[in-house]
Amino acid sequence: MTDIFFIAYQFPPLNIGGAFRPLKFVKYFNDFEIKPIIFTLSPENFSQIYKNKEPDYNLLTDIDHVEKEIINVTTDDLLTKRSSKFQSFTQIYFNLTKGSEHKKWKNYFFKATEQALLKYSPKVILVTAPPFGIVELAVKLSKKTGVPLIIDMRDSLSMWISQPYGSFLHYKFTLIKEKSWFNHAKKVIAVTQQMINDWKTVHPKIHEGKFEVIPNGYDNEILFDDIVVKPTDKIFTIGYVGSFYYNPESRNLMFKSWHQKRFHRKLQYTPRKEDWLYRSPFFLFKTLNFLFKNNTELKSKVIVKFAGAKPDWLEQMISRFGLNDNIEHLGFLPFEKIDKFQDSCNALLITSVKVIEGEDYCIAGKTFDYISSQKPILGFVTEGSQKEFIENSRTGIICDPDNIVESANILKKIFDEGVTLKPNKEFIEKHHRKYLTEKLAEIINSI
Repeated sequence: MTDIFFIAYQFPPLNIGGAFRPLKFVKYFNDFEIKPIIFTLSPENFSQIYKNKEPDYNLLTDIDHVEKEIINVTTDDLLTKRSSKFQSFTQIYFNLTKGSEHKKWKNYFFKATEQALLKYSPKVILVTAPPFGIVELAVKLSKKTGVPLIIDMRDSLSMWISQPYGSFLHYKFTLIKEKSWFNHAKKVIAVTQQMINDWKTVHPKIHEGKFEVIPNGYDNEILFDDIVVKPTDKIFTIGYVGSFYYNPESRNLMFKSWHQKRFHRKLQYTPRKEDWLYRSPFFLFKTLNFLFKNNTELKSKVIVKFAGAKPDWLEQMISRFGLNDNIEHLGFLPFEKIDKFQDSCNALLITSVKVIEGEDYCIAGKTFDYISSQKPILGFVTEGSQKEFIENSRTGIICDPDNIVESANILKKIFDEGVTLKPNKEFIEKHHRKYLTEKLAEIINSI
C-alpha cells in the first residue's frame, strides 16, 4: 500500500455536498494499493463552522471496509460574532481565499500532521477544495516536508464569481495566490474541462499538461433501462435536492453600476459577469406561471417539492409567480431518505449559472444521484458543462431558461404525452467512481 496524506476538510460524517467526492475516492483507493490518511474537520466542531450541522455517521458505513486512518482535527469557532462591525468588515474585505476556515484550523492541522509524520511516510499530499484556504495549508505542508502535492479543485478560486471582488486589486492578488498554488503543485485536477479552459486563460504561463479533468461521478448501480415518463391525470411531481447557491444581494452587486453602489463598494470588480439567478428555480417558476395562465387545468396537476435548507428569498419568489399552492418544502432530509424522495418524483430539477459571453463550468454532484434514481432530469440550464452532460448522457430534457414560451411547450408535451429517454451507457460508465479513482491513482503513482 502507498500511504498518502489526504486533506479533506469537508468529509463525512459532515453531510454537505463537498464531502461526497473525497468520500468516494477513499471508498476505492484500496483497490489501487493506496492507503489514505485523511485529515478532516472534527465532528465535535461542525456546529462551530456550519450552522446547525450535526454529524451523520451513517455516511461512514460506505468506507467501513477500507484500510485508512481518519484524523479528526479540531478548530476554533468561526461563527462567533466579531467584536465590532469594523473588524468584521476588514476580515471579510481583505480575505483572498473566500473563507476563513483555514485560519481557525491551521494550528491544530499542523500539530496533527507533525504527529502523523512520526507514524507515516506519505508519498503524496492530496488536498481537495473548497474551502480554498485549505489549499494554502497543503502547500505549506508540502514545502515543509518535500512531499509532492496534488490539488483537487471542485470549484475555481479565481473564476468562481457569485459576487464581485472587493476591487481589481483583490482579483489580481487572488490570481497571484492561485497561480502560486498551481505552480507548486505537481498536478491540478478540475471537475470539468471548462474550469481548465478558464485557468488556461488567466494563467497562460502554466503548462497545460499540469491540469487534469476528473469529473464528479456515481457508484450506485444503474440499470440503463429506458427512462419512461407516462402521461398522467394525477399529480406530476418535480423534485429538487440540495441547496441553491443564489443570493439576491450578491446578484444585485454583480449587475449594479459603480455609481449606484455605496461608498465602500464603488471599487468592486468582476472579471466577467455571472448570473446566479439561473441557479435558482426562478426560470422554472416563470415557465410554470406562463404555462398555467394558458392551460389552467394543469395548475392543479403539477407540484414542485424541495428537499434541503429553505433560503430566505424562496417564499417571495414563489408568491411572485402565484405558485403558493404548487410548492412543497420538505426541509433537510437525512441521506437515507433522499432515494425514497427521488423515487416519488416524476422528474428532478437541475439548474446552472449563466456566464455572460461564456459557458457554465459546473456539473452538480446531484446529477449523478438523479441518474441513479432512473428519473428524468429536467434541466433549466445554460450553455456549458451541465447542459453538455445532460445531452451526452441522454438522461434529461433541456429547457432554455431564456425562452419561456418554448420551455412551457416542452413541459406541456411531457405532461400530455410523456417522454422516453435512452441513456448513453458508454458515456455514463466513464463517470463511475471506481473508474475516476483509478485515474486519480494513476496520477498519484506517476509523481
